[in-house]
Amino acid sequence: MISVIPGNPKHCGKKRRLHGLATVLIVLALQGSSFAREGRSPDAERKPAANLATTAEAHYELGVSYHERMFADLDQAIAEYEQAIKLRGDFAEAHYYLGLSYHTKAKFGVDDKLLYRKALKEYKLYLNYLPKGPLAEKARQNMKAVELKLR
Repeated sequence: MISVIPGNPKHCGKKRRLHGLATVLIVLALQGSSFAREGRSPDAERKPAANLATTAEAHYELGVSYHERMFADLDQAIAEYEQAIKLRGDFAEAHYYLGLSYHTKAKFGVDDKLLYRKALKEYKLYLNYLPKGPLAEKARQNMKAVELKLR
């Protein structure tokens, strides 16, 4: 039986993630090889997995991997947008996407008021530089959503 300890996925050990990713690869390889032997494509017929616990674990590990990657990539995106703005302060699109990154991080991470305030500031800067730009309506919609969170 597989037991999962609730908590932040960032704290899972590397060994566990490697084991989980290896499990995912094995499950996918076995499913693919059975289709190849029988001369069918995976879409031709869907059979229930022989070992649902293993398949469930594989999907769980993929979820953890994507979750961790999203937040790591989001932090990197924030750093890159901030650097772009340092180099060119009037870069409207960078302001919008920096705001969107702060907004996303606040929404899917800890409901962080500071991040919401930063997002609001960046959306306003986008509108300051490109009030009729292609992202203006989205910026206004996002500002309304952020303002509701800050109440």
